[in-house]
Amino acid sequence: MKGYSFLSLARQALNGHKGWPVAWRSPEPKKNYDVVIISAGGHGLATAYYPAKNHGIKNIAVLEKGWLGGGNTGRNTQVTRSNYYWPQSAAFFDHSLNPAKTPLHTIRKTAITVN
Repeated sequence: MKGYSFLSLARQALNGHKGWPVAWRSPEPKKNYDVVIISAGGHGLATAYYPAKNHGIKNIAVLEKGWLGGGNTGRNTQVTRSNYYWPQSAAFFDHSLNPAKTPLHTIRKTAITVN
């Protein structure tokens, strides 16, 4: 990966990260898309990836005002900071890793519909 060595990272840090070359393209938008996804965080990128991989949908636009994965995904804090901070949340997520601990008939299901 030319341009991304430790030395270049240190050099760019000292220069305020102003000398990096553009590492992505900025194509003109098409007139239409099969799928448009707003947000290029972890959820948005996954939402774009799976229809392409599993259903062959290739005409997908992902819109983002910042950079790809620049929110909690980029900081690697979406779960750790938000959910595991409180002991009650940590216990809940730990329990969810093994659904066999809770019989299905004891779980109350809720459906949400949007009209």
